[in-house]
Amino acid sequence: MNDHVVLSSTALADDHNLTIILLNNHTSDSIELTTNCSVALQYTFVEHIFYLYFMSPLCLIGLILNVINLIVFSDRSFKNLTFKYLRLIAFVDCITCILVFIYCITNYTRPRTLNDKYFRIWYLVNVYFPMANITAACNVLLTITVTIERLVSVRWPMSKQRLFNPNRVLLTLIICFLFPVLANSVNFLVYKVGECNNLDVTIIATTQAYKYFGICKEIVLRFIPICILICSNCLLLSTVHAANKKFKPAKKSTQSLTITTTSISLQPSSNGCDTKPINKYISESQSQTDSLLPISPDENTNGQQRSSFVAANSKSKMHIRKQQQEKQLTIMLVWLSTLYLCGQIPMLFAYPNFVFKDTRKASYKYYALVVNLLELVTYLANFFIYVKFTTQYQQVFRTKIKQLFFCFFKTS
Repeated sequence: MNDHVVLSSTALADDHNLTIILLNNHTSDSIELTTNCSVALQYTFVEHIFYLYFMSPLCLIGLILNVINLIVFSDRSFKNLTFKYLRLIAFVDCITCILVFIYCITNYTRPRTLNDKYFRIWYLVNVYFPMANITAACNVLLTITVTIERLVSVRWPMSKQRLFNPNRVLLTLIICFLFPVLANSVNFLVYKVGECNNLDVTIIATTQAYKYFGICKEIVLRFIPICILICSNCLLLSTVHAANKKFKPAKKSTQSLTITTTSISLQPSSNGCDTKPINKYISESQSQTDSLLPISPDENTNGQQRSSFVAANSKSKMHIRKQQQEKQLTIMLVWLSTLYLCGQIPMLFAYPNFVFKDTRKASYKYYALVVNLLELVTYLANFFIYVKFTTQYQQVFRTKIKQLFFCFFKTS
């Protein structure tokens, strides 16, 4: 089997490819023979410990955290289009965590019989390899879509309604899910369960067309998205930096408007004919106490002025609060994209004949362990970014927890 066939179209870096390489090497360690067929799967002790006792618990943790993300983002308060995309990303991450967890259990434990081995190889060939590639591609396209949506929202807000109308959003989601399925459908035909229930390749995997197809898919679904995310992050950061410079003087001006000087005529308690103008500082809180004072007949005019001032002041505060929420959402997307790049860029160097000429060397295997860990961390770390940078997520999450405990204690 050629090295480029082994490592093309990887979903979680090259963990299943390592299994492919190892399964085709025969050793004499712990081999049971049943009609001259080996039942054992070959893996090193480090891989056994890493995938079975470290990666599989991380998959469970990632699954739980992404289910929490789905529950929180399903709340009606998350009406922003960005959160709808994030909900879909959490759904795709849930599927990926399930696939990787089953893979770690089935490919890094000892099969007992040939039928047991057949199930493990069948899952690797017909489920994990194609489906993990599909979910990884969906994650790539959804991450790019939500980043571009946020970039348009903060940089060209007047064009957002036109660019992200319901029909275009639906078309974008169809492309995000249909294109990965079409691009990875060939993966169902690359490998098969061969003799003695070992992993084997089909004729398609040995063709030159499949080699070039794998290179093109790597460019389209990994290299180009990395470039787009880097450029989008730079634009988002520059926009946030420019907004911070404008936001600070604007905030000072709105604070200065909250304290104004007005002249109010008060009726004297002694003679009833003279009036005396008194300068009084009126703020939003003081305007409520001023209404308790005995004022002159022109109180309607002053009252209208105060009410219009309070309305304008509250409107400016709502605008400031909305700007802060948009800023939080933008910074959160920058962190999400950066985290995703941390998992994708090292995986790009794992492509065969790019950095590692021989994928059977120990250096490549250990590098694959690190890349797989980074890829998995990106699936579970999103929850902590949401909690850290989104106040709305914190509030809804606390509300959901309180409702859960209330229902639990009520039923008990």
